[in-house]
Amino acid sequence: MRTEGKRERRLNRLQNLTILFLTLSAVILFMNLPLFGALSDRSLLELARDRLRKENNVSETAASGAASYVFPVRMVYTNSFARQGADALTTLSDEFERAGTYLGEALGSAYGGERVNDSVFLAALRREGLYFDFTTALPAQQLAQLLSVSLSDEAPDRIRRVLLSPSGARDALLYAEDYAGVHYCYFTAVSSPSLTEYLAARNGNNADFAFLLDSDYGELSPYTLILSEPAARCTLATANMLAGSEDVFLRRAGFNAHTENRFMESSGTVIVREVSSTLYLRTDGTIDYQGTAATPDSIYYVSAATPGAPTLSEAAAAAQKLANAVLQDSLGDAMLYLSDTAQRGGAYEIFFDLLVDGTPIHFSDGSHAASVTVEGQSITAFTLRARRYTRTDEEPLLLPFAQAAAIARVWQNAELIVAYVDMGGETVSPAWIAV
Repeated sequence: MRTEGKRERRLNRLQNLTILFLTLSAVILFMNLPLFGALSDRSLLELARDRLRKENNVSETAASGAASYVFPVRMVYTNSFARQGADALTTLSDEFERAGTYLGEALGSAYGGERVNDSVFLAALRREGLYFDFTTALPAQQLAQLLSVSLSDEAPDRIRRVLLSPSGARDALLYAEDYAGVHYCYFTAVSSPSLTEYLAARNGNNADFAFLLDSDYGELSPYTLILSEPAARCTLATANMLAGSEDVFLRRAGFNAHTENRFMESSGTVIVREVSSTLYLRTDGTIDYQGTAATPDSIYYVSAATPGAPTLSEAAAAAQKLANAVLQDSLGDAMLYLSDTAQRGGAYEIFFDLLVDGTPIHFSDGSHAASVTVEGQSITAFTLRARRYTRTDEEPLLLPFAQAAAIARVWQNAELIVAYVDMGGETVSPAWIAV
């Protein structure tokens, strides 16, 4: 009897272990099953890994004090049987997050770069590849920071467009266009078979470039992207957030709202002076600042690893920190993105613009949403627009692309993109613009 009891306990233990093993196997299989719909090519396990990676990146960024950037981006996937594309994306979009793994590896490993003709870049666009269009030439260092990679010494300083192209059994090639429209080709450590497999699994709206279509689009920029179904965009309601809230913005900018050195011009502009700095609050919602050297405890101070000589990255991070501190939640559904930088003498000029759901906002006068001047370790000037944008339920129809292209013929080699154009009214609608 005692022997039979031991045998029965062993059998029960074996059965329990078998059940546990089968349960764990089922969970692992379930986690790796592909999902349906927009995430049809991804498993729960992959999504969990991506989520963990995002959280780690956020934690590392916060711990290091580095700026967290966002940029608008359009993407095209070309495989052996189709070309699909997506617009109205940002570098925070899930679609970019996954493709960015390949881009980050390419930027971090680029070598053997050489200048190539436009025709070589266009020929590569015809073949299989992963294409990114950032709509403006952004600093490569900030893009690398966003992708959590170290930028290769041979990578371009600015990037307007990038194409990752499989190269058979060899590693993939990286094609890049800089701010001057010059094209380069680099070798990378990106696996061509892996990239080809990734492209084969893509799906989305059919896409084409203007140079691949008939002569009706021959006068447009060859890089003009035409999607079978452009992203839906709503009308935005706008409001001047400065009117009636001057004291709030004064405090955010580090000024005393109750100072005696405050007066109003006949134009309605409020001017506030403190020691060696001056703030102008204008009736159109624009805030201008002029100042000199800043103390380390000021929001106008620029931290630098080398005293007195901040890098472009350090200057851009300080500029974004200040713009966010002054504007805070005033932008509504819009967000700032770093759109341009310039260096003149010993000063940096950092420019920001706005986007809503991946679509840029342009002002009809051609100005930026924010500009910040950095001299030494101080922000000595800025201009910000305190303007709020709120999504509405109205989705206006865009002019058909063929008609927009016909109008754009007056501008030779114009590239058509969809953007919001703010003319100072109470609403802003999406429209085709030539850039």
